[in-house]
Amino acid sequence: MLRKKRGLIVVLCCLLSYPFMAKAGFNEAMSALQSKNFPTALSEARQAADSGDARGYYLLGVIYQNGLGVAANASEAAAWYEKATQGRVVGAFAKLAQLYLRGDGVEKNADKALDLARKSDQMGDPEGSLFVYVILNGGPLSQLGANGKPDQVKYQKLAARPVAERNLDVEAKDALYRSAAKGYPLAQLMLALNFGGVVGDGNSERMLALASKIPNHTYQALKNYEQITRHMQTLGKTHTSPQLFFDAQASQMLAGMVKACGIRDPKEMAKQPAPQLTAIAISKPLSNAVYLPSKVPSNEHAFLVSGEWEESWTYTACGNTAVVLVTFSADGMGGARHMSTQQGLKKEPGSEAPGKL
Repeated sequence: MLRKKRGLIVVLCCLLSYPFMAKAGFNEAMSALQSKNFPTALSEARQAADSGDARGYYLLGVIYQNGLGVAANASEAAAWYEKATQGRVVGAFAKLAQLYLRGDGVEKNADKALDLARKSDQMGDPEGSLFVYVILNGGPLSQLGANGKPDQVKYQKLAARPVAERNLDVEAKDALYRSAAKGYPLAQLMLALNFGGVVGDGNSERMLALASKIPNHTYQALKNYEQITRHMQTLGKTHTSPQLFFDAQASQMLAGMVKACGIRDPKEMAKQPAPQLTAIAISKPLSNAVYLPSKVPSNEHAFLVSGEWEESWTYTACGNTAVVLVTFSADGMGGARHMSTQQGLKKEPGSEAPGKL
């Protein structure tokens, strides 16, 4: 059902962007699709196609791809989409790209899929823009090995590239930015998750703004990012992304426990309540910052490639307060390496539990 609804939404987008006057059958086919009168929609779409309206080809592609009143037939859908692209119907390029990417009804061809998606993106179709992002990240920018699992060698190789060698990265990111900016729901979700996982100026706020445009969503990963971000905002200022903040917690809590409680034995640590992070602050500003460039306004500093900064994270444990200084260094892939030192142990006012230094 979701695929059917998305197909109909894209039909409407196509209608708005198609430059020709309506011809016989097209309006009737659209009305029939919207009312789920699929036999009439099929008949009228064929009439539109027979009259030379390339949008009729597109509607037939949607009908056969999604099995709307007919048996789903990806091969026939691809043939209709191909005819629609010859008539420059905007939505057809993205739909055909999708089929080539999956090898659904046509021979799988990632290069052809990317070419079609790029043409769709250039024509202003947000679905095509999203496919550019998806295809590039699933291909030349993929961090996964042949087994479908994260490949550390690939990650390090991609991370080591200078900005001058990241044209595909820029293309992919900008395509996603464009798609989300046009309100394409799936792109908004993917970009919100991207902002939640990547270090950049104001990314947490960008993530929250996008999440607010997806009301009552059930995406747990995004809900987690929202919760972490709101918690971070109560603590103070940080350059970390929600993902980096979460990833750094275990080691920094350990550092806070060591400093506040003077305990190093893991068994003894396990007996103590977990230290509480009570405040964060930027103790040394970001330096030597290099960002992935972007041609989409307001996203020029959304992906930190390299740079260093320091933050002070204040923990309470064993009746004491300890400040952990955390040094961050961007890792080239939107994350950062981190290491810590401890300073500033002091007794909490009114506490009777001494630290074991």
